Amino acid sequence: MRSLHYLYVVILSILFVSITGRTKVFAQDSKEDRPNILMIYVDDLDHKPFGFMGNKIIQTPNIDQLAGEGVVFSNAFAVTATCITSRGNLMIGRYAARTGIYFDQFDELTEQQVQMSYPAQLRKAGYHTGYVGKWHLGPVPEGVFDDDRRFSGQGRFWSEEEPPNKGVHLTDKLGNQAAEMIREAPDGKPFVLTIGFKAPHVQDGFHPVEPYPPSPATAVLYELDEIPAPPLSDSTFFNSQPELIRKSLGRVRWEYRLGPPESLNFQRSLRRYYRMVTGVDNQVGKMVDALRETGQLENTIIVLTGDHGMYLGDRGLAGKWLGHETSIRVPLIVRHPGVPESGRGTQREQMVLMLDFMPTFLDWAGLTPEDGVQGRSFAPIIKGQNPENWRTEFFYEHHSFPDRIPRSEGVRTERYKYLRYLDSEPLYEELYDLQSDPTEKNNLANDANYSELLKKMRGKWQQWREDVK
Repeated sequence: MRSLHYLYVVILSILFVSITGRTKVFAQDSKEDRPNILMIYVDDLDHKPFGFMGNKIIQTPNIDQLAGEGVVFSNAFAVTATCITSRGNLMIGRYAARTGIYFDQFDELTEQQVQMSYPAQLRKAGYHTGYVGKWHLGPVPEGVFDDDRRFSGQGRFWSEEEPPNKGVHLTDKLGNQAAEMIREAPDGKPFVLTIGFKAPHVQDGFHPVEPYPPSPATAVLYELDEIPAPPLSDSTFFNSQPELIRKSLGRVRWEYRLGPPESLNFQRSLRRYYRMVTGVDNQVGKMVDALRETGQLENTIIVLTGDHGMYLGDRGLAGKWLGHETSIRVPLIVRHPGVPESGRGTQREQMVLMLDFMPTFLDWAGLTPEDGVQGRSFAPIIKGQNPENWRTEFFYEHHSFPDRIPRSEGVRTERYKYLRYLDSEPLYEELYDLQSDPTEKNNLANDANYSELLKKMRGKWQQWREDVK
């Protein structure tokens, strides 16, 4: 009977295509067999501050447990390190060079792009869809989300309506809403829920001394802890960088948010950043509890990642945007009930990009992405497989706010990285051997011994920038 049902679905899909002239995705399995998907998407989340990553200070027991029960991808990356663009990459699986979603140019999904997104496609395939928290991609037509609890813009951790000591901190509120959404999801159909935390993003416009206002639950954590200096945070290294970096927005924000690692302001800010991460961790625990209480934990794939990395004083900078590892690398944990006990708590080394989430979610639902999607499903990798011709390099681009952030593009391979600052005169390039220099301290672009490699990486960049359009 199952094979007849599948044949029936195929015939209907073919008829639909012949009548409408449009290619549609269709389910390969019954709705009852398809897993729930819980996507936890965290803003400005550095890939290092977790207990499972070896951080001895921060408390992240719930995220650590996810890592211990799931699969950790050690080479996951944003292809543009800025909030809006990375969210566009996530939702529709395409580079900004193809979609036009740049922060200061086109910062909203078009209606057509919304219909390309994984929530819209999964809803058409019978999923219950929900969104909680920071969206940052403009209006959404009615019906894309069955349970819509998005907010526009940056949001505020505290507000006039929710002041400290009287209201509920935004992080706690989003966790409560997420747990409620899980409990209220209808029976008889799978769900895909996306939880967009604002934390640990700073509170824009907040007093510089307190850019990371914590919730009461975490307000006294880490007060006596000394946060170690991040890589290349010394003034000597920073002063060796070109003026376009020394005067960029990353340095401007460093001045008032961080300062030198030994300064009171740096220690205060990083302790509070850690508190924000722990606040998110508390909400992860709430969501897992809700899944367990409703009997859905073992039919739900939990994904936790961030929109990009962060300079937390690394290289004398704050923020993100540029193409160095600390800015583009993201944490990625997948707790998949189908992974056997022997595969839990393991790592995967393959390169996974922000573009890959959308086709992966469709794959889990038994759907096939339409033409034009530039990401690939990493579902087989979670199972321990090594898909044929999996990528060994990718393209990076950042074009937004060129008056404050130098526009850059580049190529990152398994061993080398090439970055090119498009508006620099004379041209400024960076070339790193990540195998021998993982912190990207030694720029080899002007080293005659690497002239052939530089030429090769320039060629890759030229080819890539055409291919991604």
